[in-house]
Amino acid sequence: MTTLTKQARETIKWWLTIKWWFGEIPAQRTTIAGYIRFNGYSDGKWGGDRCGCPDDRCIGYHHYDETDCGCLEAVLDQYVDAIKHGETLFTDRYSR
Repeated sequence: MTTLTKQARETIKWWLTIKWWFGEIPAQRTTIAGYIRFNGYSDGKWGGDRCGCPDDRCIGYHHYDETDCGCLEAVLDQYVDAIKHGETLFTDRYSR
């Protein structure tokens, strides 16, 4: 099992906060756990790469260190779109 880097975790949290602030997602709580479930890890354990990309070989293949993953923002946009379209599976409310 891989652990998300601190930068990836912060990007996920702030990305969703920024999208909410500008009215791009409904006012509901979005979480790192929801992002993990969105990427197919229903057990809540991250299985992608440390940078936040669901591809577990991203570092070294798409980029060469933990700080410049372009995949993360693209996947975050897909996650936000899923929430916008009412997919509550990926929100905190689903897990409670």
